[in-house]
Amino acid sequence: MMIQDARPMFLGIGANKAGTSWVHSQLSKHPQIWVTPVKEVHFFDRSPIYPSPNYCSRSSPLSRILNADTWERERIKKSLKIIFKSVFNGKIDESIWWTHWSFGYYNEAWYQKLFPTNTAHFTYGEITPSYSILEEQDISNIKRINAGMKLLFFIRNPIDRAWSSIRHSVDIGKLNINLDAHEQIIEALKQPRVVMRGDYERTLENYLKYFDSSQILICFYEAIQEDPIGLMSGITQFLGVDYFEEKAVDNKSRVNVSSSYLMPAVVKDYLCKQYSPMINRLSQTLGSYAKVWEQSLFASEIELDTVRDKSQFLPTLHP
Repeated sequence: MMIQDARPMFLGIGANKAGTSWVHSQLSKHPQIWVTPVKEVHFFDRSPIYPSPNYCSRSSPLSRILNADTWERERIKKSLKIIFKSVFNGKIDESIWWTHWSFGYYNEAWYQKLFPTNTAHFTYGEITPSYSILEEQDISNIKRINAGMKLLFFIRNPIDRAWSSIRHSVDIGKLNINLDAHEQIIEALKQPRVVMRGDYERTLENYLKYFDSSQILICFYEAIQEDPIGLMSGITQFLGVDYFEEKAVDNKSRVNVSSSYLMPAVVKDYLCKQYSPMINRLSQTLGSYAKVWEQSLFASEIELDTVRDKSQFLPTLHP
């Protein structure tokens, strides 16, 4: 049951490169929804055991300042700029939030205080995709904070997602490989951070040990292009707030876009072999766009266009 006035009330989890940045942007515009100014808080995956950014791994602010890595120093400098700008513009609440975010002691009390109690919003949450790779102990920590937590699980055709993730990693300099070198790409695709993000069945299995299926909403990346209004309407209904006005949904802007680069046939064959068993099972259990994934396995580009033209399915559903 929902803990009285628990914060947060919802979490966005799921695959990276599955539209979470776009959804975060949309939710931040809804008058009844409050989301953290920073997308991807990375509190529950703060342990170094996870192949994700461990932003909250150092609890002590003094330790973070004295022993800061390059990325940590950049975060501190960025926060200071925002704090000074907020104070200068008279946005005191904003400056307080960023001060707490940057210089607080990272524990559960700190985390819960990220979500304000003095606003008129109906629901509060954050989106950190890598919560999808959490081990059971950390999922139980989420339940302890709020047993009534609502979970938005963002998924995308795992073949397209894996390829997009590799391209994005190359774009931002996180991965130094040649996108024409098939062997290098396949080795990169075998990395735990890539494999775990695409294992949707593992995520659902782990979360359903602690949360009822009615608390989890599947959100398909493909719906952002096919039916963005339907997707956002499904999310707002799930969160218990007013529907998005159609004119309020931005279905043109793309957020956090990877560069365009055609997937090599060898790489596609590898990914199809890796993911086709799971895709076939998800097509049966989830339906919707998972059926499109199944139909697109081993399809040619011309056949893919035909599949997309026929993809008129519900954008969201419960597992």
